[in-house]
Formats: sequence, C-alpha cells, structure tokens
Amino acid sequence: MWKITQLLFIIADFIHQHNKQYLCENQIMKVEKSSQDLEGEVIYKGLCIHCGSCNAFCPHMSFAEESGEAYVVDECAETVGLCYNSCPRTFLPISEIELALFGQKRIDLATGIYKDIIQVKSKNKEEILQNLVEAAFDEGIVEHMVLGEQKSKKPPVAFPIVVDSAKDAKKYIPTSTIENAGPLITGIGQAYLDKKKNVGIIANPCHLQGLGKILASDFNTGANETVSLKIAYACSSGGMAGCRYCTDFSGEFSDVSYSPWGAPKGEALLIIRTDLGKKVVDAAIKKKLLEVTEKEPDLSEMKKFLNKKRKKNFRTLIGDTLISAEYLQLGLEELREILKE
Repeated sequence: MWKITQLLFIIADFIHQHNKQYLCENQIMKVEKSSQDLEGEVIYKGLCIHCGSCNAFCPHMSFAEESGEAYVVDECAETVGLCYNSCPRTFLPISEIELALFGQKRIDLATGIYKDIIQVKSKNKEEILQNLVEAAFDEGIVEHMVLGEQKSKKPPVAFPIVVDSAKDAKKYIPTSTIENAGPLITGIGQAYLDKKKNVGIIANPCHLQGLGKILASDFNTGANETVSLKIAYACSSGGMAGCRYCTDFSGEFSDVSYSPWGAPKGEALLIIRTDLGKKVVDAAIKKKLLEVTEKEPDLSEMKKFLNKKRKKNFRTLIGDTLISAEYLQLGLEELREILKE
C-alpha cells in the first residue's frame, strides 16, 4: 500500500508541474484549440459529461436528444474555440476560477470556498430546493430559472427549460442529480438570446464547472450579464462515463450548495459560498420556508463521503492514462489531500 501511495504522489507531482507550466504558457481560460480538438480530446475519449457548456454560446456544437452527448455540427474557422475553452474536461484551473469567482482560493479542500454551512429542514410541505427558489424569486434575486426537463431515465437525459416563476419551477425541481443529467448550461445561452436577466440555475457540480469557466473567461459571451444565482445539487454518483473523472461532488462553483449527504433524512446541509447565497438562505429562513436545525452541524460524514468519492475518481483518472489527467489542474497539496490514506 505504501508503494502505491508513493507512486500516486509521484504522479501527482508530475501533473502539478505539467499544469504549472501549462498555466504560465496559456494564462487563464484561453488556448488555441477548436471544436475538432474538443471532439478528439473529450468526446471520443469518453470524458464528455453532457453539461451543455460547449454549445451554450457556440453554434457549432449540439447535443444528441437520445443520449445528451455533445457532437460537432460543423467545422468552424475559430483557432481559439469558445466551445473548447468552455468545456470543463479540456482543462480546469480550479484555483484560477476560484480567484475569478470568489476572489480567494480555498482553505477547506473537501468542500471548497464557503462562508457558512448550516443544517436545515423545510417548514412547509415543499422541498428545501423549492423553498430556496421561492425565496430567490420573492427577493428579486432571480426573474427566471434554468432547470432540467427530463426526456429519458435510461439513459438519464434532461434538457434545459427556462421558467419565469417559482410556481412554474416546481414541476422541474430535481430530487436527484440524475434528474439533472443533461446539457443544462445551454439554457443559459438561450436565456441570453431571449434577453433575459437575473437568471438562476439549479445544476450539478459538473454543470457549474463549465459555467464557472465561462463566467471567469474573457470571452464576450454575455453570461455575466445573464446569470445571477447558482444553486448546486451535491452529487452522489454519476450517470455517464465522464463522471468517473470528476472530483467535485459538492458544487464548488455555486453560490449555495444543497447536500442531503451527511444530514438526517428529510434535512439537508446548505453550503453557503457567497453573499448572494447567504441572502437567499436568509430570506427563506425569514419567510419561515426553512428552519435551521443545526447552526454548526457535524460535517464529518459529509466530508468522509466527499473525500471517498474524490479519491476514488482521482485514482481512476490517473490510473487510466496520464493524458486523461491533463484537464485537471489542482495544487500539489490538494492532490496529496485527495490521495492520502
């Protein structure tokens, strides 16, 4: 076991040095690659997680209705492809995105950046997520929400739908991350084309990785003028091959993450990451939609769950090929934390 762990540390150090050079050469968020590179490096290699980031603002990509998988519609002449640079599986400079979105890097390696974590339950018959959405609409934080409309359960496929009220959202509030499996970030692009502002989204961690890249980039997409609230549904598993390579299970690039993992049945942990996330949660509590059951909950079970999944997937990732690991850009200390026994 010691030899295996030491080997993993050596590999982690190699990836760290590779990524350090990569970032220095390419800076943040832009590389000279296009849809054909995306096809070869991500789609054909089974890394696509059907998030919708590549075609949210790019007309040269689309998604298969049967599977939700991305495909190239036609070749484009762009040398710095928006689709390639938006995909969370081409490269993912986590610390750089955190600095762009939060103005700081994480201290807590398991859950990412956050201001507070509380345990809550619903004070009415609605689900906790529904109550957060209602509070967000009531406070004017969102005027529209991107949610997933399930088209298929096997394979799990959901396509985005943009709703304009908490009442309309109720039908599409997910009860699992599987119900959200599909190109939801495409809905952000559609909302932009429809000139909608203050658009919120309930998404899986992988969706928010792609959206985080888009928001942190200097591409003129209009996403920053469109998106307001980002709610993450903490992930428990994975419904597609590309899920095996993910290390974010808590929704690290959200404003607030909803996690039933580590909380008693019928309750949830809310990981509040931003002032906007706090405003929504506070409003839901003030309106008596939610009740705080623990102000300082025990996080050991949640972190145990998150770290177990992260370690398993990272071992899968570096165990396949080093090339598969190239997209993931983490600091060496974080890699050590993931791999330690």
